[in-house]
Amino acid sequence: MKNAKALLAAAAVVAALSVSAPMAQAKVYSIPAEDAIATVNVPDDWTTNETDRGIELNSSDSGIYVDIEGVKANDVGTAVEDSVKLLASQGLEIDESTKQTSDTEANGLKMHDFLYKGKDKDGPTNFSITLVETAVPDEFLMVTFWGSDAATKANEKTISAIANSVQLTKH
Repeated sequence: MKNAKALLAAAAVVAALSVSAPMAQAKVYSIPAEDAIATVNVPDDWTTNETDRGIELNSSDSGIYVDIEGVKANDVGTAVEDSVKLLASQGLEIDESTKQTSDTEANGLKMHDFLYKGKDKDGPTNFSITLVETAVPDEFLMVTFWGSDAATKANEKTISAIANSVQLTKH
């Protein structure tokens, strides 16, 4: 299923930026916390870790990892490389030969997707980075996703609700 097209190619995160999905027992986080360019609702049963530039999310079954952060345009290459290195240090083996890139547009927003296959301690997994152009000059919303097809399927409704809750705050 190509990891639900890598979290619906993480495009769902942005395709529904103007739609808020109801989510029981959720907390709203600003991305980043200071001078936010977006917000996201995260269910209480998901583990969160706020970072300088955004938030890391882990599903309640620990099968899905999502990082949503604001990045400066001149830092995009470095941010993508840093994300790959960080996940590699946590046990994700990325098969660079599987890299797929695409540029898409949804709701008038431009997105740049980087999709990979790999493996971790649990077996085959998928990894994606989506960069979303924002209305703020030289700033992107970067969504990093890591999870197996099985974990994605098991968490599909919650992933969709999180994706649908994302709102750009500066237009």
